[in-house]
Amino acid sequence: MQDDGLVGCGIFVLYIAFFFITGTIAFNIVEPHSFFGVLIFLAVWGLVQYFGQFILALLFTLLGSMSK
Repeated sequence: MQDDGLVGCGIFVLYIAFFFITGTIAFNIVEPHSFFGVLIFLAVWGLVQYFGQFILALLFTLLGSMSK
């Protein structure tokens, strides 16, 4: 049961990496060139982040249920 801390740290590091990955994806989708482009980019980044976290949560839930 001492591996729980290591799994938690790994998930946190994955979350940080995922933050930058989704930002890059959103930037490539929008490619902002103005102030309003940046606002749209931030909105798209939020949506991409939300859907990505939803998918990751499903994957971690499935992996967690299969290991028991």
